Amino acid sequence: MVYTFGYTVSNENISENNRATKKVVEKRPFITSKMSNGHLYLQIPKSIISKSILLSRIDTKFHQYESKQIVFIKSAENIIIEERMAWSETGIWIPLDVEIGLEKRILGILPIVKNEYDEDIFSINATNFFINSKVSWRWDSGNVNTSLSRIESIKDLDQEHIIKTVISSVRRDNEYLENVYYSFYNLQEPMEPRGFDYRMGFFHEDYNNDTKISGGTKNYIASISRWKLKKKYPDQKVSIPIKPITFIIPPNIPKKWRPYVKAGIEEWLPAFEAAGFKNAIVVREVDSLSDWDNYSLSNSIIRWGNGSDNTRKYDVSGGGGTVSSVVDIRSGEIIKSDIFISSFNEGRVEKYFIRCAPLDIRALSYPYPETLQGETLQYVVAHEAGHSFGIKDASFGEYTYPVDKMGDTAWLKQMGYTPTVMNYARYNNIAQPKDSVPPLLLMPKVGPTDLYMIKWGYTEFPPNTSLEEKEVELENIIRLQDSIPWYRYNHNPYEVVGPSATSEILETNDPVKSTQLALKNIERVMKILPQVNKEQLDNARLERLYDKTLDLWYQHMRHVISLIGGYEIFYKAMDQPGNMYTPIPLESQEEALGFIVEHAFDPPNWLVNSDFLTGIKYSVYPDEIVSLQERLLQELLRPQRMKRFEYMQTIDGYEEIANKYLSKLQSGLFRELYNESKVKPRNQEIQLKYIDELTSRIEQESNFSEASKKAWLHDAYTKGLMMQQLMFLKNDIEREIKKNKDSSSLGHWKLCLNKLNEVL
Repeated sequence: MVYTFGYTVSNENISENNRATKKVVEKRPFITSKMSNGHLYLQIPKSIISKSILLSRIDTKFHQYESKQIVFIKSAENIIIEERMAWSETGIWIPLDVEIGLEKRILGILPIVKNEYDEDIFSINATNFFINSKVSWRWDSGNVNTSLSRIESIKDLDQEHIIKTVISSVRRDNEYLENVYYSFYNLQEPMEPRGFDYRMGFFHEDYNNDTKISGGTKNYIASISRWKLKKKYPDQKVSIPIKPITFIIPPNIPKKWRPYVKAGIEEWLPAFEAAGFKNAIVVREVDSLSDWDNYSLSNSIIRWGNGSDNTRKYDVSGGGGTVSSVVDIRSGEIIKSDIFISSFNEGRVEKYFIRCAPLDIRALSYPYPETLQGETLQYVVAHEAGHSFGIKDASFGEYTYPVDKMGDTAWLKQMGYTPTVMNYARYNNIAQPKDSVPPLLLMPKVGPTDLYMIKWGYTEFPPNTSLEEKEVELENIIRLQDSIPWYRYNHNPYEVVGPSATSEILETNDPVKSTQLALKNIERVMKILPQVNKEQLDNARLERLYDKTLDLWYQHMRHVISLIGGYEIFYKAMDQPGNMYTPIPLESQEEALGFIVEHAFDPPNWLVNSDFLTGIKYSVYPDEIVSLQERLLQELLRPQRMKRFEYMQTIDGYEEIANKYLSKLQSGLFRELYNESKVKPRNQEIQLKYIDELTSRIEQESNFSEASKKAWLHDAYTKGLMMQQLMFLKNDIEREIKKNKDSSSLGHWKLCLNKLNEVL
């Protein structure tokens, strides 16, 4: 089933955009060219000398666009191709290299060839510039063999010149021939920018250059990345655009999947309508696509099959996507944005299976029905389309949706189970079979936060609106976060600060309760697994699904752990009341720790000893459960978590929380010491691992003084607390050995004691 959530696509402006896939009518010249004896001669009009031009590169292996803003300069009898820093419409210079403030670099010096026909055009031999270039590109072709490389063909368009090359490169003693396309694109006057704001989840214009702007809580001077949308009828509240955002579905995408691809992009139509644009997006299917149309910066293409298709039969980890955009960094204008989608649907559906098989009977059929494959494909396309409109991967409104609404059909129809398709919330595995949620509502969709983001990023103001009035209105939109928590954005790529910063599972306002509900469905999945493997010739599918189910269990446990030493996050301007980081209530942290000790370090029998495992295993090795438990233990002892505890201790009500946390964690992990029960083999492994982890952290030394690097190491305060806990543990184990000399776990306790004696 293809779904657009009740939105009807009008044909009002489709006819205006047929030019998106037609060959451009060649009008006044931009850069023209000719080939002679294998050499490429560019004709550079005097009118574009010293004018900003976009030089782009894409090869057919990586399909990642790279761009440089260049100028042609005449110097004596040469044309110099120079890359320069760009003047941003926000009022700053954007250097070529932010770290060193590089202003310009010469890419090539090309002698002018005598031109007998037109004095207003400079002719240059540009063959070596493309074949034997010293220009640095991120996705270059390696060591180029110039003897086998050549200019294949050229195309002069109205405002673009495209060069197709064949590059021979040597990598690991193997020779490769690859097509690499270059493009000179005539930049128009920059559009009006929209200032970057760290409270909103948009890419900035030069995010590949300045990683500092990609996260954090600083409002750097920058433009957000967005398409240039202008109303055709400015006096209308909602108008069609002069030029809509157009995507092309090429002929290599199978026809059965095209409706889902199209629907995934068109899910965003209501979001743009909220920003004042009707039919802001056009998705066109074409029966043929020339190389020039395929690689022109004038067209945005849905690219099919980016890597996982050519792998062996059992490698079905694929199913995702990515985006490659070309941006005018002067204003943040997105010139083109290709969406890459893996054609391997099975990987997508298996993520759905381990979450929703108990809730959707279609997931029990194998091969999976086309409708189910198509709906998971549509979700991925909708997510990647969000990137193509300028929105980041991140956490939007997580830890805010009410857990009790996850099985409420009425809520799910209106709000979805996650506020945005840009979250990594995957599928709804919190709903229960008794809720009878329609399968359509188990899928992510463009949600209320997506509409909110597009409204802020794309709303066009009336022509006479002052800059101050625009800033006030945009700030008013941001301040909606005060009363609508699922509009809030945060970005913490190196540290899970709290439950609003996790991913891979559905996050709610009660991670413990939502995980309890998810575990019920995971248990049901474990019972289903043998059924879906009956018709297989081997156990590969069963083992693969089991591993993915275990990983899902791990992600849920990690989400609960995020409460421990965690904060609620609400990015604010300095004039807004309240803090940006508020500690999770103490009782919630204690509940989470108790849950983890009970469910993560003493997992249920249905997870670790399911009946079907005896048919496919012959040894305790490899023990995937122990491996995941050890990762969770490392999470619990992470230096960043302990530093958050240490900081919390300065807040009323959180005194001594670090010491209390370590004490309760240790008591829970070594509970057999206090209830005189036998230590299970897996628990013995974890207990020894705990001693090793604390020992290695205590003994680890810092050889540097930079504050940023110290974040990855425990400080002296925490090391002292850990040493104290090991001293307590040593005393408790010695008491247990003396008290129960006939204990079946005596050898284990003495092994633990030996380890403790070494460090103490």
